[in-house]
This record gives sequence, structure tokens and C-alpha cells, in this order.
Amino acid sequence: MFTLNSKVYSFGLGYLLRKLYFRPGFPIGKARRLSWIEKIFGRRNILVRTIPGFLFSCDQRDWLQRNLLCNRVHELEVTTLLKAKLGASDIFFDIGANAGYFSALALACGVSRVIAFEPDPDTCNVMRRQFAINDWDPSRWRIAQLGLSDREGYQDLIRGSDAGESGFGDWPYREVVGRLRVKVGSLNDFCCRYEIRPTVIKIDVEGWEFPVLNGADKILNAPETRLIIFEAEIIPTGQIKDDRLSAIFKKNGFTVTHIPRPSGTLKVTENFCAIREQS
Repeated sequence: MFTLNSKVYSFGLGYLLRKLYFRPGFPIGKARRLSWIEKIFGRRNILVRTIPGFLFSCDQRDWLQRNLLCNRVHELEVTTLLKAKLGASDIFFDIGANAGYFSALALACGVSRVIAFEPDPDTCNVMRRQFAINDWDPSRWRIAQLGLSDREGYQDLIRGSDAGESGFGDWPYREVVGRLRVKVGSLNDFCCRYEIRPTVIKIDVEGWEFPVLNGADKILNAPETRLIIFEAEIIPTGQIKDDRLSAIFKKNGFTVTHIPRPSGTLKVTENFCAIREQS
């Protein structure tokens, strides 16, 4: 059972800080530091009960977690879709899990099993704390400290200024702060080795989508894989920039649609939904 420790502000102080400094609509980029509070209490996380209902221990230095401090939800359009689609029998694979928001969402939705793929060991530790504070049965989740690609071996993980920007390959929107040699492997090999198959997959890998999908052809072709949520770079008209992504989904019997933001605006990367076509 999780108990509050010195790394988390008390519920009362955390609530007050959110009301004062992390209001809904507050510019996320400006909600960065509480230096005077940290001088008094030391650097601690702020515990948030998200709109979907689970707890999340937020580090204000990270963009995604600042967003949760302000809005208590991350990517509302994807959160809403997954809440509507996930069921008790689902096995959810979270590829590029980062701090674990969508893995936590799936567990809160009551899925059978969650496998969270994240190559950065520091980020894996953050994710473990998120699962611990919600007291979820460890038999329902696993964190795979592994980068996914279309080959096995080792590769440089390029760390971004925010954990969500970290990834492999060239990504023009990343502010590079370091590199780390990590293990990589294919989804095909992982599923074969551990005898598990997903029904729903989320992919957020900062421009590394094709190597992930190219190493997952057996999983994409499996009839139980019914839904894939993924982020991809777009061209100004809103279509996916990398034609290989659309082709690989079509080849495996998926129809791809855009998941619009509540604001209706388009950014350089957008979320998409691939649903298996009914035969």
C-alpha cells in the first residue's frame, strides 16, 4: 500500500499549489518552478487525482506532468477514445510509455494486463511510482525497459529536455540534452518470447513509428490486435507525412482516421486511430 513520503507534498499543500499556480488554461510552458516553496520544503512532487480517476505524482519540471497539474488530463481526445474502447478482456501495450499516463489510464479502465515499453531507466522508475501510488496488483502490469525497433541490439536513446521528447533517430522538435545506450528489440520477438499478444496498442515514439511497426508485422496481422492509437508527423493539409505508415496499416487490414483535438487546431504531430476492418 502506498504511503506519502518526503518526495510528495501533503495533499493540502499540493491542492493549494495547484489552485494558485497550475490553473486550467494556464500556459504550460510558464508553469515551471516553485523556487520559494522548494527552498522551504525541498523539491517534491505534487499528487494529482486525474479526471479519469487515478492518482499521478507530478514533477513540475516535466511538460506532461505540468499539464496534468493544470488540467488533470493529458491529451483529452486520446483519453476519451481509450476510455470508450478499453474493456476488461483487453491487453494494452503502451509503446513509448514515458511517465506512464496512458498505462495508468488503461489500468484504471480495468483492462486485463498492461505492458509499458520505455527504454529510459530513470523514466521507468517514475512509472513504477505512479503504479505504486494507485496500489494496482503487480500481476496486471509489467514495465519492459526496452526500446522497440525492427532489429535486436543496442542503440543510442537521445534524451530530450522533457522526457516525452526522448527517442531514437532524427527528430527536429527535440532539444537534445544527452544520450544513453539502451537495449532495443522488435515487438514480434517480445511477444514470441513472453507468449503474450496485445489487443490495443498505443504508440508515441517521436518519429520512430516505422521501425516499431516494421518489427511488429506478426502482431499487426494477428486478428486479436483490433485498435492502435499512434502519433505521427503531418503535412500542412493534415495527412500523415510518412506514407509507409499508412501503407503498413492498410496492408494489415486497418482503417486509419485522425483523432481531432478539442480545439480543432493542427500541430506538427497529430494522433491517429487505426481500427481493424471487419471481414
